[in-house]
Amino acid sequence: MVEFLIEWDIRFNKMENFLDKLITEFKKIKRVRGDLFLNFVSFVNLYLTGMDDDKYKDIKKNILQYIVANKETITMKLIQY
Repeated sequence: MVEFLIEWDIRFNKMENFLDKLITEFKKIKRVRGDLFLNFVSFVNLYLTGMDDDKYKDIKKNILQYIVANKETITMKLIQY
């Protein structure tokens, strides 16, 4: 059980760092109009679309599911940066 928690914590921290990098890239866009969260989800989808391999499609799906599941936290990060 402890090993699972340690592995989950490592994955969670990697995901948070990856999302911080995505938010930084998203904020470099000069004009962002409309719903900030929906624009970010679209940006992430387009940003990760360049990966053609099937194994990356599953990772992309997991990232997008994580983003949607943590909408409030990510919206606050988008406003904060």
